[in-house]
Amino acid sequence: MSATRSFRLVAMDLDGTLVTGGHHIPTACAEAIGEAQARGVHIILATGRMHHSAVDFAERLGLGDAPVISYNGAMVRRAQSGETILHDPVPAEATEEILAYCIENRANIHYYVDDVMYVLKVDHWARSYLERTGSAPVPVGDVRRLAGKEPTKILIIDRPDRAERYLAEAGERFDGRVYVTRSLPEYIEFLSVTASKGRALRAVADHLGVPLEETLGLGDMINDLPLIEAAGLGIAMHHAPESVRQAAAFVTGPGDEGVAEALRKYVL
Repeated sequence: MSATRSFRLVAMDLDGTLVTGGHHIPTACAEAIGEAQARGVHIILATGRMHHSAVDFAERLGLGDAPVISYNGAMVRRAQSGETILHDPVPAEATEEILAYCIENRANIHYYVDDVMYVLKVDHWARSYLERTGSAPVPVGDVRRLAGKEPTKILIIDRPDRAERYLAEAGERFDGRVYVTRSLPEYIEFLSVTASKGRALRAVADHLGVPLEETLGLGDMINDLPLIEAAGLGIAMHHAPESVRQAAAFVTGPGDEGVAEALRKYVL
């Protein structure tokens, strides 16, 4: 069925899917995206990154004023006009509980409000995030100064083995009240329980008047599962965890050009 279906909207993750090394877009992928756009296909970036960081890639790809899904689906804004299509921040009460959990575990957190990233201090993790995304950290010292706000998301960043523990522990502790997911081996993300890339895809498709069955969703980590499951056709990168690969209708071959492979197979 997918071989004859027409796809009018393609939503793709950035890191590990389209982007390698934090900054590089393979030439074949950029060319395939340009060809798809020329055929009238909507190209939507769907990332855990901040909005302004995702917009940098939208500009590099020439996506114009396309909607951009950022913060793992907690925000959807157009790239140029800044029109907000969706914003689903973490409620203040849940935020206080998350901050208490982070203090209890002496976790290293990044806290996002109004597209600004606050950190406890500018340490190795904050500098590595800046290098990878271009997002400048703003140190605040005591995390309790952030209480009472409704952040777009909260991120714990730590070694992969510790991140694995946070994912299991926080997932159980906040089950049904906060969406806890993993976007990179070192990143555990806390979002509104109703936020996800899948919900954001549905909002974008509705905004653009594209039926969900005419959408492609591409990703490589568990935070991409809602996107892959919501799309008309879900595609996983070859290096994705088994749970993500199992949820996808198609898994790309080895290499960094999975986006180009998928576009050539289903769109071009």
